[in-house]
Amino acid sequence: MKEDAEEGRKRKIPSLLSYLMEKIDGIMESVRVISKVSEMGEVARRYVVTNSFDSLLMILGVLMGSFISGLKDPSIIVNTILGGAVAVLISGTMGTYLTERAERASRIKELEVAVFMDLDETLIGKAESLSAILVAIASGLVPFLVMISLILPFYLSVRGIFSITESYVISLGEALSILFLMGTFLGSLSGENKLAYGLFLVGTGVVIVLVMLWLGVR
Repeated sequence: MKEDAEEGRKRKIPSLLSYLMEKIDGIMESVRVISKVSEMGEVARRYVVTNSFDSLLMILGVLMGSFISGLKDPSIIVNTILGGAVAVLISGTMGTYLTERAERASRIKELEVAVFMDLDETLIGKAESLSAILVAIASGLVPFLVMISLILPFYLSVRGIFSITESYVISLGEALSILFLMGTFLGSLSGENKLAYGLFLVGTGVVIVLVMLWLGVR
């Protein structure tokens, strides 16, 4: 009896995995169709890069302000950046959703006037509605995760793994590295010099660091 039960369990595991894989494939295919119909990928890319760039520059300003002020308590920095990350998540998601929903609703109405029919229940209508949601999620979630990654050195400092100075250096280096990667990504999209794009975005971050240091000296 035990052997039969064991065999039954072994049969169920592959069937469950197959079911999950089919579901995942179905979801991915739906996302691909929605992306083609609504140009979701291009729009999401713009929002993600813009919001992440703004968030990174904001965090650089916060880190440099904390460093210049001589803030030595890593838990305060963690809570400050975490609060900003949550605000970015909510504002990025909701702001993008409301904007995209309005834009896509306007586009659907123009198409309805052109074709003399209601498009809400068609593939185009559903794709536009779903793409607004997916774009909004990406727009808020990616910058949130970027900001959370910058908290990690200070969280480890709270745990006694890094000193506060090491946390500042690691977090600043991480922010500049992400800016460089974003720049190379934009360079690859434009077909232009990826290194130049990367260095330009890093230069923007360095300018903020230097300005904050200058203000601190003054």
